[in-house]
Amino acid sequence: MKKLSRKHKIALVELVVILAVAVYFFFPRPLSSALGSGFDPDAVTGVQVDLTAFGGEAERGRTLSLSPDDPAWEELLSLLSSKWYCPYYLEGSSRNVTLDYTVQITISQPEAVFRYSLTGDKAIDLAAGAEGNRGRSFQVTDSQAFQQSVLDFLLEQEYTEQDARQE
Repeated sequence: MKKLSRKHKIALVELVVILAVAVYFFFPRPLSSALGSGFDPDAVTGVQVDLTAFGGEAERGRTLSLSPDDPAWEELLSLLSSKWYCPYYLEGSSRNVTLDYTVQITISQPEAVFRYSLTGDKAIDLAAGAEGNRGRSFQVTDSQAFQQSVLDFLLEQEYTEQDARQE
């Protein structure tokens, strides 16, 4: 068998590096990795869900509060963790809202806050840290049906109505 020349070896190394970078940026990841390295489901101190009415059948916004020992939080975490999240880079700054409510899930931990936003658009926004930090966008398989199932689950939970001025 013929030996590779130095030029071919360099090209092979470059190809391996390019593939490694592509895998890092485009490979699907579980929810815990998509939210960031600081996310620990066992360290959650509280979860607030804001459902903002956006036409359709929706009448008023709703707010839900879930505690870490609430079975609804466990079920919500299980639902969100059931998908693999693929980084999504080709998006604009606006989102198409196809759900009756936009969904903002805020997960609090002692040293961090994580946000999970759904609108029905194919992209799901996840952020960690300061308010307004958009973070990164991800896609999941069958995104529209998945987001609708999350919304349906949340609409079944006990809630308080948001004031009209919050909508």
